Amino acid sequence: MEQSFKEADQAREELTESVSNSIAANCDLLHHGLVSAKGLEATTEMYRHMLAELLRHSSGEVRAQVLTSFNQSMEKFWPRKTNHDGQARPLD
Repeated sequence: MEQSFKEADQAREELTESVSNSIAANCDLLHHGLVSAKGLEATTEMYRHMLAELLRHSSGEVRAQVLTSFNQSMEKFWPRKTNHDGQARPLD
């Protein structure tokens, strides 16, 4: 029985990963379609509006997840500069 639970957990993880990858791919296609159809400025405004709505969501969990994701994205695309001690220094 324990093996069945492990197999079920594994199947659930694989499905979750598959769904996540599918959603990410569809989001990429949607983004490129929006930029092509409406331009970068209108698409950026749409993302700004969506982010603001998510950060004002009534669920604290949703707000926390959005903020965490936003901060991770900031670090990926605009990493903090470090000083000579390897410490992150404030952004200019």
